[in-house]
Amino acid sequence: MAGPSLLKEVLQRFFSKPVTIQYPFESIEVEKDIRGKHYADLSKCIGCSLCAMECPADAILMEKLPEDKKPKQNPRGLYPVIDYGLCVFCYRCVTVCPVKAFITTDDYHLSSPTKLNSRDLTLKTLSKG
Repeated sequence: MAGPSLLKEVLQRFFSKPVTIQYPFESIEVEKDIRGKHYADLSKCIGCSLCAMECPADAILMEKLPEDKKPKQNPRGLYPVIDYGLCVFCYRCVTVCPVKAFITTDDYHLSSPTKLNSRDLTLKTLSKG
């Protein structure tokens, strides 16, 4: 009969330390090489669209840059926007990029009430360059 052993197990677990952590209130240590958010550096990106073509999850869309902000190396004025909700973080876009324009991070915090994408991170690289 499983009743007494189950009751014993429940009481032991009730008075023991929790096994899980209270994320996001407690942080965990992650490996150094974790694949986190990534985005294009527009001072390097040439707008070739290889990243979007190679993406297995179809998570990258090429969007037009504002006319006044087109870098000289990107005459088409296109830049990649990654939808982190669709992305599988395979980093194929990072490896296929001919000019190594992608910036990789270890930021894995993707919980948000809004849709997350790389648009803001990517456009910030324009003002740096």
